[in-house]
Amino acid sequence: MHITRLNIQRVRNLKTVALHELQPFNVFYGQNGSGKTSILEAIHLLATGRSFRTHIPKNYIQNNQSDAIVFAQSLTEKIGMQKLQSGEQLIKVNGDTVATQGQLAKILPLQLIDPLSTDIIDHGAKPRRQLLDWLMFHVEPDFYHAWQYYSRALKQRNSLLKTKRNLALLDLEPWNKMLSDYGEMLHSQRVEIVEQWKLYLQEDLAQLLPDLKIEMEYSAGFHVEHGLANDLIQYHQKDVDRRYTEYGPHRADIRLKTPLGEADVVLSRGQKKLLIMALKLSQIAMLHACNKETVVLLDDVTAELDLSAQQRLIERLSQLGSQVFITTLDHESVKKHLHDLSISYQLFNVDQGQVSVVAT
Repeated sequence: MHITRLNIQRVRNLKTVALHELQPFNVFYGQNGSGKTSILEAIHLLATGRSFRTHIPKNYIQNNQSDAIVFAQSLTEKIGMQKLQSGEQLIKVNGDTVATQGQLAKILPLQLIDPLSTDIIDHGAKPRRQLLDWLMFHVEPDFYHAWQYYSRALKQRNSLLKTKRNLALLDLEPWNKMLSDYGEMLHSQRVEIVEQWKLYLQEDLAQLLPDLKIEMEYSAGFHVEHGLANDLIQYHQKDVDRRYTEYGPHRADIRLKTPLGEADVVLSRGQKKLLIMALKLSQIAMLHACNKETVVLLDDVTAELDLSAQQRLIERLSQLGSQVFITTLDHESVKKHLHDLSISYQLFNVDQGQVSVVAT
């Protein structure tokens, strides 16, 4: 989806924002605390139903207001969301109310590239699993269905393990059956997509980290050679003692390895950032190959990337047909990159929550 119009109401310190004729690249600049990142936060809220800065809606809904509203339009779609303090939300697509966030996410594939964060590499398996499942959701049509059923069964099984002591194998049998059926399905889907992703990743790594050899390995979260059904039986007592389900696709991981060891141990902070960029760009490239364009949020692009990394990133996003929303303190260097690469862009100044178009 290429957003042509964007309206934001009652998000943080932003005065009502009404932007139109948005370009492939949209650059927001202003002082710290001016509200630049809140624009990206609002787009993120629309696409995913949550902020990337906080889990609590009242932290981003303006003081003394009951809700926040974000609306976006392309040439073919109109999508909008009202988020209430309670966390409840109302979602509309082309005027019709829709039930799930998934329907919005399908229309507006979104990637956040935050140069300040190395969480995907440094902070356990969960962010890497989320990264993989973002890709799965957008390129594998049957994934969401299997994932919903698996998650539901897992929740029920864990709930039983938490509340009842001395559960017999028979007590868990219906959940074990559902977990193993949908779990094996998720696993085989992931294996297939990861194999394709590896090819795209190597292309981006060659551009961003040409002197490093990095391999990506998928770890299933259970003993694949025996099968998930067997693990659930084999480790029944362990699950009962620990009160949660130890094995399954919910424990999967993406391992990133170099010849000298694991990426999180071996790479410098700068190299980790470039590796995360390569992971995300390669996913965007996979969607692009399926004729799906990703909207990309690029927060504080000039903060921790040198000039050549900035230019390579902007050039690659342009090649991939992405629409990009950039925040920066240093708009002159971003302008120069866009100018040098002959990319259409629009400049916006953000000052104390007021967003205004700047003639380019």
